[in-house]
Amino acid sequence: MYDTKKALAEYVLPMLRDKKIIGLGTGKTVRKLVEVLQNANLLHNKIIITSSVDTDLLVSRYTQNVLSPLTGAIPEIYIDSFDFFLNSGDEKILVKGGGGALLREKILSFFSTERIFIGEKSKVISKRDVLVPIEIAPFALSFVVSKLRSSGLNPTLRESNGKMGPIVTDNGNVLVDVSVETSNLCALEREIKSIPGVIETGIFCEKLYDMIVIADEGGTIEIFQRSRESGQGKKNSTTYFAR
Repeated sequence: MYDTKKALAEYVLPMLRDKKIIGLGTGKTVRKLVEVLQNANLLHNKIIITSSVDTDLLVSRYTQNVLSPLTGAIPEIYIDSFDFFLNSGDEKILVKGGGGALLREKILSFFSTERIFIGEKSKVISKRDVLVPIEIAPFALSFVVSKLRSSGLNPTLRESNGKMGPIVTDNGNVLVDVSVETSNLCALEREIKSIPGVIETGIFCEKLYDMIVIADEGGTIEIFQRSRESGQGKKNSTTYFAR
């Protein structure tokens, strides 16, 4: 069976060879990338900054060069995946946070020199409702939930089968998920983040990425590249991989 996650990891591998400080996101696709990096013997001479304890622990199996973001070191490149890629007309927006690491992912994405997001074709959408995660300070949870409901949203507290009560992020905050229409997502993010107590949302607008790489089960790689100067995204090229 064709492994799209492995194809994505191998596609971005050459972009990482000459980079010294690499930022890594969280999730199954990033896990596959770490595996590919290790098999290519590239982890031992890299400095890695990660977006979660989960990725920290994974990378630490292979190298001790895991750097705290408290050092202020800027990743030369940041690689992450996504839950949804809204590709509708001129709008090319990512939705992330299924793994609960959205705040740290957005921080690394904002500050890294180059930002590349990789994902499978099945995650590309045009118009439909999507679940958007919102990270909230625990003190403000009831207030924020009430405000979201009065705004016409229906937040659901994210819980886990592994513990009683809400999931707590690596930052000590809690998560709610709201189902929203895909139109005007960036405007919605600004509205949500204007509520005191909201720490971050999982909406990643165009200023937070430089390239999006999509793979399908047929072996096709599509690249959407954004110019930082113009702020406009475009479909740049298509490459075919053999099974």
